[in-house]
Amino acid sequence: MIRRGGFLLLCSLWMSSVAHANVVGADTQNFNPTNDGLDFVTVHSSETLNPGLINLGFFLNYAVNSLPNYETSGTGASRTNFKDTLLSADMNLAVGILNNWEAGLSFPFLLAQSVDSDLTSFRGEFARNGLTEVRLMTKYRIFGDHDHGLAAVLSANFNQIEDNPFLGDGAGPTYNIELAGDKAFGKFAVGLNAGYRIRNPGSKLATVPIEPIDDEYIASTAVSYLVTSWDTKIIAEIFGSFPKESRQFVSDRDDSTLEFLLGAKHDITRQLAFHAGAGTEIMHGTSSPDWRVYTGVNYVIGPLFSKPRDVFVKVGGEPLKSMEDMDTGDPFAGNPDVNEAFLARDVLFEFNSDQLQPEAIESLRRLVNYLKKPPGFQSLVIEGHTDSVGSATYNLNLSQRRAESVRKAIVGLGAPAAKVRAMGFGESKPIADNGNYQGRAMNRRVEFKVRR
Repeated sequence: MIRRGGFLLLCSLWMSSVAHANVVGADTQNFNPTNDGLDFVTVHSSETLNPGLINLGFFLNYAVNSLPNYETSGTGASRTNFKDTLLSADMNLAVGILNNWEAGLSFPFLLAQSVDSDLTSFRGEFARNGLTEVRLMTKYRIFGDHDHGLAAVLSANFNQIEDNPFLGDGAGPTYNIELAGDKAFGKFAVGLNAGYRIRNPGSKLATVPIEPIDDEYIASTAVSYLVTSWDTKIIAEIFGSFPKESRQFVSDRDDSTLEFLLGAKHDITRQLAFHAGAGTEIMHGTSSPDWRVYTGVNYVIGPLFSKPRDVFVKVGGEPLKSMEDMDTGDPFAGNPDVNEAFLARDVLFEFNSDQLQPEAIESLRRLVNYLKKPPGFQSLVIEGHTDSVGSATYNLNLSQRRAESVRKAIVGLGAPAAKVRAMGFGESKPIADNGNYQGRAMNRRVEFKVRR
């Protein structure tokens, strides 16, 4: 289990060792995992972490033949002839602040490198390992629900490499402005990011034949498919950058970059997700490797603040968007509606059990008192639902047991037994994405269908 204290301690230890480079700058690292770890790998979805949720991420990526060559004779590198390798890491943190708003922090590191060249070959390796930059980000969802949406993403890169030729001497931070959209089609999901990178380059270094990089257009796209029987998402991505103005290159690299990535995200538990995959260059651009492999984990904790005010959410005629959006304080106040529906948050039961939490009885008592108000009710159907983690058979049985437990409690509190029925649906009727932590939390629910 990942501990917050250990994560912060590792950050402080690595920050004490700053990398130096004479050619390759970390702001041209093409593999940058998202901070929130919600849907894809490097491509942002429009979804944000719910308030109080914290995602901790750690990724490793190993790139082969990604360093530029500044000799006309070439390096002799090929997809089967490795002339340079880089092992890098990313430590990520993201926090849900308010509804539709999150913020994050990243620490990329160079862990190890290997360069096969003679003294006359200019390859541009790092001078030593360590922290390469600090990245800050924030994302605000403009609109959307669990099926689609659009968000604005702002981020800033603060270089930690001395003599970074891609930035130049005296350079300022790099800023990225992006729009992130996504759309779900059943178990498929598609994401698209497009934006602009604002650089503040300094003056050219006298020791290397490189002009600092100016502003760029950035874009990426992703498609995923959720294999519910494996609790796994298969993810494919394409990401790249394109200069605002073309510049003269003295290396074998293009000034545009484009990479392809294919991987999987497996939910080990409801909180812990494991990533693994590989990629390759589409265009032979800056820091685009012949091959890349990566692995990583995301671990979600919380909510640590902004906890729900009530167990129940009253569902009106509009589709359910999120439990926070539908929260109206006391759902049992006001005039009774015909054919009402209520949704109970995932706090009624002990973990992975059909045993009711002690505090759930008082909430159910309020529901019974509401149902008994004139004109009373004709029937109440209690529906149990789960997420997709675990086998379909187990989830179906658990949902039925939970619905029966609620029925028994409600009848015990005074509801007529003949009017109350319990049904379990397992994982068959999700209302949110089973491929991430907070979507699964929404799917673990009990629904109450009331006919007056």
